[in-house]
Amino acid sequence: MPFKWSINPYAGCSHACRYCYARAFYMLADRGGPADFDRVIYVKRNAPELLRAELARRSWKREQVLIGASTDPYQPAEARFGLTRAILEALRDSRTPVSLITKGPLVLRDLDLLVQIKHIAGIEVAMTVPTMDPEVWRRMEPGTPPPAARIRAVKQLNEAGIPTGVFLAPILPGISDGEAALRAVVDAAVEAGAPYVVPVTLRLAPGVREWFLPYVSRHYPTLTRDYCRTYQQTEAPPEYKRGALGLAAYLIHEAGLATTQVQREKGPPPAPEPVQLRLSM
Repeated sequence: MPFKWSINPYAGCSHACRYCYARAFYMLADRGGPADFDRVIYVKRNAPELLRAELARRSWKREQVLIGASTDPYQPAEARFGLTRAILEALRDSRTPVSLITKGPLVLRDLDLLVQIKHIAGIEVAMTVPTMDPEVWRRMEPGTPPPAARIRAVKQLNEAGIPTGVFLAPILPGISDGEAALRAVVDAAVEAGAPYVVPVTLRLAPGVREWFLPYVSRHYPTLTRDYCRTYQQTEAPPEYKRGALGLAAYLIHEAGLATTQVQREKGPPPAPEPVQLRLSM
């Protein structure tokens, strides 16, 4: 993971994304089986209090803290418990820079705090939008807000001065990795004023693979054999990743956006050549 510090106010996520890599973390922590991840949500009620104690240590160097590495901080539970907002208040008071990843437009509720943190310590937000296709969204992310609602939130955050990019993640082989599907997300990010789009290919760790493949078989039966062949390990084969990420990068650079947060500041490199993408390995 490209960060040193992270906070997850909840364990488990009712967004119920079929492919979610965090399902593996949940099972490793002995919180339950893969199905429990969607329906048994652990609420870390004392997280803000413990965080304030940690931030008050003299040894704390005010390094960037990521919120939402392995569960969505703006899933429906947040509307009831408000832990993410309390955590943001603690980080603001300690003048700690923040990075935040979500699929929840509920983040707009805390726009006042995000603006304060931006001026005090710095903040960036990433909205995860793997597809703009309503059918793929309903099948693969049944508990999430619609992609169009997420894009509207990206637009509102950027208009408010909060740098907010899009994570095109995960790219689903044979389902959302075609040029038209990728371009739809990139075009939506451009319209929302996103400074970057980060493409990420699908990972299927043990446990997640066994949970996800039945959904592929149910909704995309002709892809079952290809998925079983492609995902014999957690990562797709290097040649597939090069193709998928190469095509995505080409479209992103063609649109004038960066493919990482760092490129946003340095400026994008020359666009790569388009790649012919094949699922079967």
